[in-house]
Amino acid sequence: MSIAEEASLLFVRAWAEAVLRQVDRVRTAREKAAAELHSFVRKEEGSPTEGEMERSFRELWVEEHTLIWTAHQLEQWISRLAVERGEDKPKRDEVLASARNALEHLNDADFEGVYAVPGQGPRNRSMRKLPGGRLSLVVGEDLAYGMTPEELEHRALFVVRVIEHELDQAAADRYAEMLSSE
Repeated sequence: MSIAEEASLLFVRAWAEAVLRQVDRVRTAREKAAAELHSFVRKEEGSPTEGEMERSFRELWVEEHTLIWTAHQLEQWISRLAVERGEDKPKRDEVLASARNALEHLNDADFEGVYAVPGQGPRNRSMRKLPGGRLSLVVGEDLAYGMTPEELEHRALFVVRVIEHELDQAAADRYAEMLSSE
């Protein structure tokens, strides 16, 4: 195995583990935000203030954005590993890519009500590719990029499962090779 392949494999494993940790962080932030919203709407004793609700929104927004970025990094390193092995690059997840790019260039967007919409610059072409061509700035049933929470988790975890399967197969192949050389 070349040094570049070893480094690529190291980063694939690192980002796969990061995706798994980030999925847990997103779930925790989502559960907290949902519980606070429920308490706030029902005006229960000790319910959060508007400021606390805004803080929960910001936390959830960043955790979901970080999950998209983490899944993107994993895809990038899986692609690099394939190149180092002389294999075809796997097909990238276009929805995750568009969401990541749209979030990366959110500062170039215009804002209409509770939506970020593509600005005039060329950097907003990914936002135009999203469902409805815009980003919702409201945490609700769908995430800010048009995916349900379950779909985002599914897409991120799918990337992890693909590489886990490949790593398991590679380990089995190495073991079989060791046995045959004895």
